[in-house]
Amino acid sequence: GLLKPMESLSFTEGRMSRAQKSEFSEEVRLVHEVYAAAQQFGDFLDHGLPITFDVPDAPGTVISGLIMGDRLLIRRTDFSTNREAVEIMAGTKVLTVEYAPGVCKILSLE
Repeated sequence: GLLKPMESLSFTEGRMSRAQKSEFSEEVRLVHEVYAAAQQFGDFLDHGLPITFDVPDAPGTVISGLIMGDRLLIRRTDFSTNREAVEIMAGTKVLTVEYAPGVCKILSLE
């Protein structure tokens, strides 16, 4: 359904149902986990520069990366059955990215 305007939601009036409180608590816990985990990469998120904007024409392997100085934060996501290593360009270097679903890695460019 459509979202209600914020002023019409009961929790803004201080009357949150038990189910809403439980759901809200769980949502906050999950968001906190994501932010806490991301802090280990905080410098990259604040100061890193994207290395690629490539998106495959068909579902396949996508490498997301941020470069900061001589280090690279990467994450590989596979939208296919590919489990083979892939190569990417980072600056003037060719890097091999192994299959590691959902894992962020910091690589040295030295």
